[in-house]
Amino acid sequence: MSAQPETSQFDPQLFFSPITLRNCVAAWLVPGLGYYLLGKKRVAVIMAVCLYLAFLLGVALGGDLYVLGAEGKIRSLGSLCQLGMGVPYMFAKLLLDRGSPLNLTYDYGTNYFLIAGMINWLVVMDVFDYSVKRK
Repeated sequence: MSAQPETSQFDPQLFFSPITLRNCVAAWLVPGLGYYLLGKKRVAVIMAVCLYLAFLLGVALGGDLYVLGAEGKIRSLGSLCQLGMGVPYMFAKLLLDRGSPLNLTYDYGTNYFLIAGMINWLVVMDVFDYSVKRK
């Protein structure tokens, strides 16, 4: 018996379909909304609670929200990671002062901001995979 290669089940035309773009942008802007639009309400609630909790811990611990392009390449990467939280990041940039490195919990808060943003980027990629029917 010869094993035949498994054919992919997803349609490449779905990559730029309006529904896929809507789901991915929604997942980026409002953590958890992409899963909700896919009908995965339980996963949406779990991810939203975890991501908002991490972000709020970053706020409570006095973390730093990096500025894009103003402080070098490494901090610019950090800014792109933090931008993964979408609207909460944008509100925090407008309403919060930058954290003070003299604060004992500054590094922990900054890491919570980074973690929340990076996990939400992974969520956006997962929502994309569900939208194009790879999963």
